[in-house]
Amino acid sequence: MIHLAQVRGVVHLSPLPGAASLRLEAPGLFSKRVRAQRGLKEGPLPGLYRVVLHPRTDGEGFLTGLRLAHRELLSPAPVGEAPGEPLRFLLLGEWLGAWEGLGRVRVVPRPKAGEPETRPFVLRFLLRRPHLAPAPGGLVLALGRVERGRLVGEAFPLTPRALP
Repeated sequence: MIHLAQVRGVVHLSPLPGAASLRLEAPGLFSKRVRAQRGLKEGPLPGLYRVVLHPRTDGEGFLTGLRLAHRELLSPAPVGEAPGEPLRFLLLGEWLGAWEGLGRVRVVPRPKAGEPETRPFVLRFLLRRPHLAPAPGGLVLALGRVERGRLVGEAFPLTPRALP
């Protein structure tokens, strides 16, 4: 079964002097340090990039960690220049239900060849319409955007027939 946890969009990336991480700026996220996966560790030019990020959240849906999985330079730009569109997120995994307005999705990552296995983890996000949340159990697709450092979106139940 395919499980996904991604944040996508256009951000400003720049190297941090003497650090193993990058500085990321985006609307709704402000400024955040991100770590790059293998093969992406060399410092990029400061500029606007289309990125795919792997997120981690805390108990209230705030982003606590981001790992840069893919980047594509759109244009060089000075530090402080951020794009206008907020980041979007996509979660595909086991629906653990909603509690106090928060949705919970258990993601089981599929390890890539040659990489260490990653344990399952739970991502939380603020439900835009908690009264429409599906019942716990089964596969769910959660979609939304990053607002003030928090994942905010909706969950849609999936049936096995709906998967490619």
